[in-house]
Amino acid sequence: MIDISSHKRETQVLSYAAFSAEDSTQEVALYHQHVTEKLAGFQKILIDSGYDELLIASGDYKMHFQDDLFYPFKANPYFREWTPLNKRTGSYIHFTKNSVKPRLFLLCAEDIWHTARQSLPKGFDAAFDIVEYLVLDDVTESLTKQSLSSGAVAMISEVNTLNVPSASFNPQALLNCIDYQRCAKTAYEQHCVRQANRLAAPAHASAYQTFMTGASEQEICAAYYQASHTTESDMPYGVIAGVNEHAAVLHHYNLDKQAVTPRSFLIDAGIDYNGYASDITRTYAYDNQCAFADMIRLMDQKQLELVAAGGLDKGQVEIHELYRQKMAEVLVAFNLLTVSVEQALESKVVDLFMPHGLGHHLGSNVHDKGGQFANAQGDLNDLSEKYPALRRNVGSMRANQIYTVEPGLYFIPTRLQAYSKVELSGHVQWSEVEKMIPYGGIRIEDNIILHADGRLENMTRDAFANYAEYSAVS
Repeated sequence: MIDISSHKRETQVLSYAAFSAEDSTQEVALYHQHVTEKLAGFQKILIDSGYDELLIASGDYKMHFQDDLFYPFKANPYFREWTPLNKRTGSYIHFTKNSVKPRLFLLCAEDIWHTARQSLPKGFDAAFDIVEYLVLDDVTESLTKQSLSSGAVAMISEVNTLNVPSASFNPQALLNCIDYQRCAKTAYEQHCVRQANRLAAPAHASAYQTFMTGASEQEICAAYYQASHTTESDMPYGVIAGVNEHAAVLHHYNLDKQAVTPRSFLIDAGIDYNGYASDITRTYAYDNQCAFADMIRLMDQKQLELVAAGGLDKGQVEIHELYRQKMAEVLVAFNLLTVSVEQALESKVVDLFMPHGLGHHLGSNVHDKGGQFANAQGDLNDLSEKYPALRRNVGSMRANQIYTVEPGLYFIPTRLQAYSKVELSGHVQWSEVEKMIPYGGIRIEDNIILHADGRLENMTRDAFANYAEYSAVS
């Protein structure tokens, strides 16, 4: 190990005070098994791809254009899949097709401008051979420049810092294999997403309580951060917090500072835990007795029915069709359409109110990419002729995969105005739709593990069990 001065600053050890000693011991054991499984899987990928070694870089700070300020740093998902050091720059994971342990290169040069670098949680470090280094040449010398230049070492990184040949830098076939294997989650990865759900539940409850005081969107968001003990840069994605009509904006990030008279509230927010995300959405009505509140309750029922419809080898196109049917049932139940459920599906008028799919894979990426692949070779799934936009999820559900289930119905003025001019506009009960526009829309989203025995674990509902009144409706 390269010697580093004993006077260096202490690194920031990742820790979670809510954990008991027993929980921490279990997490360490899960993590070691995770690294062992990943190493075996990646070594097979190396052999199949024709590479001898793999380097995965965490990345480095990026500066604003024509400025001297840095963006908040977040390690890329390929690095986060191996280690929770998601804010540690200048780090590398390295292993060969014959390694017993992966190596973890950690930059330890003194940095007076930034907070001390993250260190692995207690017990995690034993999963790696850790090499601390001062300058990049230390890494290249450890690897040998000859192997780097031979093309036998593949590198995954935003920048080719170690100057591997271009063909070995982010080779697409290798990335496809890695993305595909990420679909199935280890027990440790399932644990992390489960924890991310558990930590998000009280924050969602706090956001709802703050909404009910008549607070602004920014104040609601601040309450979420405070209850989850996080900051904006810690989040897996930006908090979506839409009051009233803003609930119809699918990615409403430009939050209002001024409070308005509240009618409805949609919050889409998760938590990052060890580099893995939760992704949870809830919708509320300020008046619990209004028609919109009744619609939320029916949507909640339909969402749970869609969760239950999943299972091993279930086709996701088939489930998408069930999603359309459930949404048509809601629209007809509230007299928003003038036609039957069957006619709404056949004419596609139901699609006017549901502009997105039912869900996505979830993990170190909020939207894990592997669902588009048919196999480890990176062949894409055949697109559905009926639903060509479903590229993310057109395959079958598999064991140990984590999904979001997030049906949504929205009253988006621009879509409604465009549709009001077409021949099938008579299928819409416009007077009733007009009453719903001020409420924006409804989305309810849970995070689900499909286990190898076919059991569906709803991590989100389990996490919200102690916050039942905030589960989906007010």
